[in-house]
Amino acid sequence: MRIYGLMLENIRSFKNEYIVFPKKGVTVIHGETGSGKTSILMSISAALFGLQKEGKDPFRAFAYPTGKDLLRADALRGRIRLLFEHEGRVYLVEREFKRSSNSVVNVDRNRLEEYIIKEDKLIKVNSLILGTEELNKRIREILGIKERAREKPLLFTSVLYAPQFNIHEILSLDSEERGEIIERSLGLYKYKEYKNNSNAVRDVIKDKIDELTDKIDGLKKKLKDKNKEKLLEEKQRLEKQLKELEKILVEKQKERDELDKRIKEHQNRLRDMERRIGELQSRIGQARKQEARLKDVRNELAKIALNLGKNASTGYTELLEELRRREREIEGKVRELQDIESELVDKRKEIEEELNEAKRKREDIMMRLGRLEADEENLTRQEQELNKQLEKYRDLLNKGICPLCLQPIPHEHGIKLIDEVQGRLEEVGKKIRELKEEETSRYKELEDINKRINALEENREEVEEKLDKVRRDSTRLLQELLSLKHTAEKINSLVDEASRIEKEISEARSLEEELARINSEKENTISIIHELEDKYREAKEKLEGLIAEKAGTEKSIKYIELEIQDIEKEEDELRQLEDEKKFHEWMDTTMNILDKLVDEVEKRVSLEMVSEFRRIFYMILDTLLQGQPVEVGIRDDFTIEPKIRIGGRIYTISSLSGGQNIAISLAYRLALNATVRTYSPFLRKTVLILDEPTTGFSQELVKRLSEVLRKIGDLEGQVIVVTHDELLKEIGDCKIMLERDPINHVSKVREQECDIEEFNKFKNLVEGLLRGSLQVDTVKMEKIEVEPAGFKPEVRLGAGTVQQAKRKSLFDFHDKPK
Repeated sequence: MRIYGLMLENIRSFKNEYIVFPKKGVTVIHGETGSGKTSILMSISAALFGLQKEGKDPFRAFAYPTGKDLLRADALRGRIRLLFEHEGRVYLVEREFKRSSNSVVNVDRNRLEEYIIKEDKLIKVNSLILGTEELNKRIREILGIKERAREKPLLFTSVLYAPQFNIHEILSLDSEERGEIIERSLGLYKYKEYKNNSNAVRDVIKDKIDELTDKIDGLKKKLKDKNKEKLLEEKQRLEKQLKELEKILVEKQKERDELDKRIKEHQNRLRDMERRIGELQSRIGQARKQEARLKDVRNELAKIALNLGKNASTGYTELLEELRRREREIEGKVRELQDIESELVDKRKEIEEELNEAKRKREDIMMRLGRLEADEENLTRQEQELNKQLEKYRDLLNKGICPLCLQPIPHEHGIKLIDEVQGRLEEVGKKIRELKEEETSRYKELEDINKRINALEENREEVEEKLDKVRRDSTRLLQELLSLKHTAEKINSLVDEASRIEKEISEARSLEEELARINSEKENTISIIHELEDKYREAKEKLEGLIAEKAGTEKSIKYIELEIQDIEKEEDELRQLEDEKKFHEWMDTTMNILDKLVDEVEKRVSLEMVSEFRRIFYMILDTLLQGQPVEVGIRDDFTIEPKIRIGGRIYTISSLSGGQNIAISLAYRLALNATVRTYSPFLRKTVLILDEPTTGFSQELVKRLSEVLRKIGDLEGQVIVVTHDELLKEIGDCKIMLERDPINHVSKVREQECDIEEFNKFKNLVEGLLRGSLQVDTVKMEKIEVEPAGFKPEVRLGAGTVQQAKRKSLFDFHDKPK
């Protein structure tokens, strides 16, 4: 696991700040006391494992922070976003906290986003909203951390993170807890789990072998009581008997089928006869009924002849000729009426055209009269106005005043104005007289037109009356013609019907002879059918007896076969049980061998890991405690045995000085972290976080620790160190300096100095993800399978092959050469 970045909102002294960590190397966080250095590490722990419960230890918050430890005093809500990478995938965790009464709780809607790096692109493959417990469980699954159910994430605070004032905790734990942490971080717990599982499996296998032995013994006894050979002999005898019965059955079935066939043939003949007899009786009966109908037909023909004025005995040919003559006569009259109708229609059309023309002229005259009356009315108004004007002018002239400007004028000028008005008055009068003369002429013309219209309308009514009469006469004649045609058709129909009836009556005599002959044949056929049916019943009874006997034999054979099948099933079951018992016995033997092999592998792996741990521990301890007469033994179970050298002899002691204890605890943590990064199946190349690791150290010891951390950082590890020590600060590939506004109590990143290639590009990328402003591709996936951590079979390749497998990704940035 590598920590990439952190966003803090209202967390302790931080209001809203982003901190980015390089992928590898040593990052040193420094600043004055209270500037928020440890707050960053507490936030990483809270983001990964959630809030912890409160305790009495005053230094507890540095390792296991609660909500009260994290939420800013003047805020109601706070938020942490953590971006980290694990096994090639990048994860963004967001937790939000809120103040509730006297406590601070984790809001139960937390975010977890998952990204993959493909072809130098960052692709989001999952985005989940989870409850607090769900998120805690998911993070542990992702990191492969499996611990017993407990409140504190001891594996994290013992192997990856050394909290402030808590470096010695790894050695102060009881042996069971420390042993569990070492086993789980290094993957050794798998061997213990295997042994427990193996014992449980072997117990099940032994129980299964005992169970199979009991079943095998019971089946052998059961098979011994049954005689399979005797059953096979009885089956053979019955099968021979069944073959003989089947042969006889075939012969009897053939005999029965032949009788059945003959019966059906005679029954079919009998049905044909009965159908023919029915037809003959029906036709003869119908012929008898037709004699009365023939008389009715002849009476109808006589009645038609009388209606036509002929003798009742007149032949139908003469009647038809008379009808055709009358039709020709009526058709001639209809043609004459049609000619008259055509003439009347033409005449009516001429009258209507002339009438329409007269009405159009009348409309024109009436419109002209309307215009003349309007003009006359206008001229009359003008005349009246001119008369009034003339009277006014004369009155003003008598007073010596101009009618136009109302100024005094000469009398001659006034006379001239009056003459002008009189001239206009005469002109208007003349126009009025002309209009009245034209009105008189137009009214005379209108009177003549109205008389002509009345005369034309009378003529049209007369033509209409004649036309109606012609059409009524034509319709009456056509109806008479239609009646004559219907009469002719009826005569033809009656004549045809009479001929048909006469023919049927003639044929009925020969049908009676055929009916008598078929009735005789019917009686003979019925007698033959009765005789065959007696023989069929006899054959059927014999056949049913043979079938019953065959069924009994088959039933016996089936019963014997079932008995044999049961025996064979039991024999198969016995073989399967014996094979299964052998298999379980083989499994028990194999498990015994595997248990011994696993014991040996566990010993060798454990010895290899403890040897590596000793090597790293002694290397670190020698660096930290150079010249000290202190020696520490590391037992095979990773417990320590402090010793001291006095005068050339080594003595085991119960305790060391405070500084020596801190140095040993720190060496133990660093060695365990390095061993885990080498051997752990889920924590390879993981982060190492140290919070004020030099507390109580002399400057010389700080310098030696710097050398150790520098070596760890050079091994492609990620080391995050919080310190206020100026000497330790210098080892950082990346230095993050914090400052705090003492008035507002707000911490900020004052500066970040990183001697890492393309770090600014990396920083922008991380901050973009933390802010949610970075545009990334999204892949919809139903479910992201998280591969559980644990024992994984490995094939270790040669160096060349491993190098070929490496490829540059979006997050691969390399140190500049020193």
